[in-house]
Amino acid sequence: MTKMVKTQRRNRHIKAKDDGLSPVIGEVILIALVLILVPIVTISLMHQLPQDRVPTVHILMHTDSTGVSFYHKGGDYIRIDDMEIFVDDKNIGNYWKPSGKIVFDLGDKITISAQSGNRVSIVVKQAVIFRGVVMYETTK
Repeated sequence: MTKMVKTQRRNRHIKAKDDGLSPVIGEVILIALVLILVPIVTISLMHQLPQDRVPTVHILMHTDSTGVSFYHKGGDYIRIDDMEIFVDDKNIGNYWKPSGKIVFDLGDKITISAQSGNRVSIVVKQAVIFRGVVMYETTK
């Protein structure tokens, strides 16, 4: 009979150990699921963010003996590094970029050289924000 009591005590002891193991395994599985699902949900939501919008800007073109000048007359500022100027569909490079300036903002001026009849476009982030034809006035 004493042998049976010892066996029952031993079984109760083992059963008590097993009861504590189940919640720990459950918590570990829950934490693993959270660690897997949080990045997936975050990445999914990041793809739902709206794209950068094209800046809205009012640009005035003026021609004179020094070339063609573009004046920023209102609207959003534009990062100089994001701007490209095309004359007759050819990128004219970076010579027009003012040194030390980061943005083309209200009241700023950019001057390029172009001939009468040239088509000039200013492009920002693959969107044309200005398009015009150079026309020099002839004086008689």
